[in-house]
Amino acid sequence: MQVIFISEGADLDALSTAFGITLINPEAKILLPDAVSSSFRLAVKRFENKLKGKMIKINDLKKINVLYLADTNNYKASLKKLSDFIDENTKVIIYDHHPVRSKLPKNVEKHIKKTGSASTIVVYQLKRNKIQLSSDDATILILGIYEDTGNFTYNTTTEKDLRAAAYLIEKGADLETVKNIIEERIDQQQISIIHQLVENLQYFFLKNKKIIFSFAYSDRYIPDISGFLHMIKPLQEADAFFVMINEKGKTSIIARSKRKEIDVGKIMSYLGGGGHFAAASATVKGLTVQEIKNYIESVLLSEAYKEKTISEFMSREIITVNKDTQIQEIKEELDKAPVVFVVDKKGKFLGIALSRVLKESLRHGIKDVKIENFIIDSIITFEPSTRLSEAEKTITTSSQEYFPVLENGKPVGVINRTYIIKILHGQVFDSEKDIFISRERIKPKFLNFERNLRKYLPDHIITHLEEIGKLSKKLGYSTYLVGGIVRDIVMSKKSLDIDLIVEGDAVKLSKEYAKLKKIPVHTFEEFMTAQLTLETGEKIDLATARKETYTHPGAYPKVEKATIKEDLYRRDFTINTLAIEITEGKFGILIDFFNGLKDIKDRMIRILHQLSFIEDPIRILRALRFAGRLGFKLGKPTEKLLKLAVDEDMLSVAPAGRINIELNYSLNEEKVIDILMLMNRYRVLHSLIPDFYMDEKREEILNRLRDTIISFEMFFGIKIDRVSNYLLALMYHLPFDISYKILQKYHFSKSVKFFEEYLDARDLFQKIPRKDSQLYKKIKFIKKDILVYICASSDIELSERIIRILKKEEEKDLLLSGKDLKEMGIPPSPVYKKILDDVFKKYLDGEIKTKKEAVEYVKKHYL
Repeated sequence: MQVIFISEGADLDALSTAFGITLINPEAKILLPDAVSSSFRLAVKRFENKLKGKMIKINDLKKINVLYLADTNNYKASLKKLSDFIDENTKVIIYDHHPVRSKLPKNVEKHIKKTGSASTIVVYQLKRNKIQLSSDDATILILGIYEDTGNFTYNTTTEKDLRAAAYLIEKGADLETVKNIIEERIDQQQISIIHQLVENLQYFFLKNKKIIFSFAYSDRYIPDISGFLHMIKPLQEADAFFVMINEKGKTSIIARSKRKEIDVGKIMSYLGGGGHFAAASATVKGLTVQEIKNYIESVLLSEAYKEKTISEFMSREIITVNKDTQIQEIKEELDKAPVVFVVDKKGKFLGIALSRVLKESLRHGIKDVKIENFIIDSIITFEPSTRLSEAEKTITTSSQEYFPVLENGKPVGVINRTYIIKILHGQVFDSEKDIFISRERIKPKFLNFERNLRKYLPDHIITHLEEIGKLSKKLGYSTYLVGGIVRDIVMSKKSLDIDLIVEGDAVKLSKEYAKLKKIPVHTFEEFMTAQLTLETGEKIDLATARKETYTHPGAYPKVEKATIKEDLYRRDFTINTLAIEITEGKFGILIDFFNGLKDIKDRMIRILHQLSFIEDPIRILRALRFAGRLGFKLGKPTEKLLKLAVDEDMLSVAPAGRINIELNYSLNEEKVIDILMLMNRYRVLHSLIPDFYMDEKREEILNRLRDTIISFEMFFGIKIDRVSNYLLALMYHLPFDISYKILQKYHFSKSVKFFEEYLDARDLFQKIPRKDSQLYKKIKFIKKDILVYICASSDIELSERIIRILKKEEEKDLLLSGKDLKEMGIPPSPVYKKILDDVFKKYLDGEIKTKKEAVEYVKKHYL
């Protein structure tokens, strides 16, 4: 018996491919799965007579001699399902266009090509075998090509798909039937939803299970959308998926699962819906898509880690002191942990004191003060029995770094936020480990860059660097120029952001150089750093080469002196790991430990180790800022890990203050639009802004905003608030109360006022006056920062009118001034303002065009 196997949820491509195989081998029968797509069912009904006798069910099976896999290469799944009907003598033949995920046996006959549809592969074989096709045959075959290429719009479409379709049309394929089965079953709005879902795929890994989230937005109800989810291949390959479709504040959730341990029916029941373990749904009001996703993730984590508690991971090495203890009594303990637990006489927890604050107090001579004066009591605590998933929900809404663990009110341990995150999410990033370990073993390159150094740095800076290098050698140290300045020199750019790393003691080197040159120096001995201020005003930052290690989950990072390589390994990206030595005798020698030069040449952004984004999620923003600014791409492993970090919602646990700083940098960049497009592409904006979406309108506003800012700054010689303008362009879809919360969350307090002023100004433009003088009356008291956004978001005609009026306002005094009125014999008085305003209005409306006409107007009406 010859059998054609197609997967559960089979679509038109599976049907067309299987049908094509029956034309090649008439003895073969198509084994119908339990579930097929709605379009599959429609096609079978339409071609009932043609397919009659070609389809069987599992109850009809006998011993299989030849097994065909159509539109799938999942060899193991097919063999498992058909194990009672096959043996080692069964011949397996595969027709498929999907990537092969697991190794196939050598004896399998493979027809696997990179085409937009599997049907295309079969059509080519039919053509080679010169098999005659009827009109109905050609129509059935072309259905799969049209569906799997999205009517030839998907980027997976190949030339072969087009040629195969052309051949079938030549053979009489009825495109009207194709339209009835495909296009009339899925309208433009449904196609839009499917495309959004494809674009918005997010992966969540849980104990080696792949779960996919995706979402879309619609302004109306979309019927039977679940019937089209089979079109999205990754959803079919996932262990479970949750699709969310937001329709005007109401979100419909469609959930599917292949694993009993991921019971989507149970999860949906928490959201007011229901179903069984494999298929369920729910409708939710009042929550954003991101909030729903976070909730589902927390439920999944809770189920997966329901036996895991804080007690298994906390550190029991804590410093506990009585509230009456004087600071000087615990001086030696303060370097052992970042926080001190303060208790009463019965050992009950009262709060914590920060070790750094206590050390700073000791430095200022405050010794005999009781520690109770430094207690912080408004602090989140956990119990040993707190589940990790519950702890994660808490830390994502708190800026607290260290969390005391209390049992019966007494401190028993401590755990920090980073450690919890790594426990829950670190597994996702392990797959790339070997790639990054190999980077550490790259043989360093040494190149003479002295000429480049002298070319791109001023002579007086070179002199200082040479003299610091001499002193460094005298002290037995090695000193290196590092960071962005080295990257810029390699890229033939000038920079004066001077950072030096010292293998030795940066503070001592700085003090001695400052004394030698009689220049100011500020030292930060706790951090082993210092800053020199040159006579010309430039600053040179020096830091001791160092590394940080954590002895246990609640510990202070232990800062130790290190080699230059160990220090550079702490950096964010390989392009920022280059160093140029300035030590006497080695001045100008560039050292490349991690292939930074190659990555600059290849225009690539690469991280140094696989946990880079999870250890510091701010690097997600920095990676895209550098990529946008420099026109670089993300290396493939880096791109994969960045996507995973975003999908794991790492930015939700990043410090809000640092997000503020990084966004300020990005929104002030010259290539801000490129950066924002990358943030959109990698779903970063979706993580930061609820229900964010990028469409043609927003993209147009962003581009016009950039051009308008440049125009205003050039024409009017002012500095525009770029940050507030771009934030408004990213959040105009939100009600003000939601925008307000986001701005406050990320410390954009200045932008709150900007938003308020814009909303007030916007109301003035409900009706646009015909005359420029009337329009001027509306805009004259609106800040130019606000007018920039109004111009960028309004139609072109209004924008041009506003800019034209503002330019004329700048030229107002050239048209007519108080001095001119005085020369005309009009005595100075409040009437001057009335006359000048009157003349300017006439000028705006084109009734006065020159100074001569202005003078004549005044003489006629005021003399």
